[in-house]
Amino acid sequence: MFRNLSTFGLPLSGRPSELIELALSFGFDGMDIDLLDLEKQAAIYGVEHARRLMVSARLKSGSFRLPVRLDAPEKEFEAELAELPARLELAAAAECHRAMTTIAPISEDHSFKDFFELHRIRLHTIGDLLAPHGIQLGLAIRPERPAEETTASPFIGTFEALLGLVSVAHERIGAVVDAWAMHVTGEPVEMITKVPKGRIVEVRLSDAPRGTNGSELTEADRLMPGESGVIAAAEVLKAAEAAGFDGPVTPWAHRSTLAGRGREKIVRLAGERMEQAWKDAGFEILPRWFAPVARDQFGRPIEELAEIVAVAEQVVAERGAG
Repeated sequence: MFRNLSTFGLPLSGRPSELIELALSFGFDGMDIDLLDLEKQAAIYGVEHARRLMVSARLKSGSFRLPVRLDAPEKEFEAELAELPARLELAAAAECHRAMTTIAPISEDHSFKDFFELHRIRLHTIGDLLAPHGIQLGLAIRPERPAEETTASPFIGTFEALLGLVSVAHERIGAVVDAWAMHVTGEPVEMITKVPKGRIVEVRLSDAPRGTNGSELTEADRLMPGESGVIAAAEVLKAAEAAGFDGPVTPWAHRSTLAGRGREKIVRLAGERMEQAWKDAGFEILPRWFAPVARDQFGRPIEELAEIVAVAEQVVAERGAG
């Protein structure tokens, strides 16, 4: 397993070089990629140029968001599907072999049975496109349901129900183990052992507030891992390891729970909490290939990230020349 940073999981923004620097400085081994942004950069500069910062930083590619909505109307789904092969080829070229998407918890137009079959068919079609590139698709759940949606037909809102879909889906389809979602639905960590072998695609770590029943929580209550100790991150990690998982472990927290903290403080805190979870699980923490970046009085990097900074400056210069 490796500690992974995601701008989807945490409220982060900035230039790729800045985010990479933060990931390296605070103990992360990988980062998610923005596939659509990578596509734009590759169209202008080529794939190798677009991914050179990650290569220079020796960061693993975590995952990317699948640019296809599984519950989209048929015409919209077909249009997105038509663009998928080229995008998957790009992801594979960037050595990113995990995609993610979230299953809709309700349907306004379908019964459970019809919606399940629609997902099964679409996932099989997508799985056939993923297979030649060695890419897996991880399915995540959104367990809480807003009150105004309760008249719609409920769909998949628990990890156990998700595994029912995964078990009949294409072999390239797997599950996202989301510790916070499992806390909301009241499902035990042992449920992780029920995931078919090799089908855990990502693990997400969060925490939850004390004194609140899981069924009463909303996404705005998703805290940084280790914040309250309600969710035992180490137990989730050990269960995932026992299931043979060796992929990205990503901290997730709602932006409202991190209000007033700057980008660097957020990543520093996330790095510290992930390191503590690693230690609590008894996992080895390998020496890093460089120390956190040292800066001069103006906040400029001095030596440790010289290679990355040089590449970033070259990218900027080439853009200006273009």
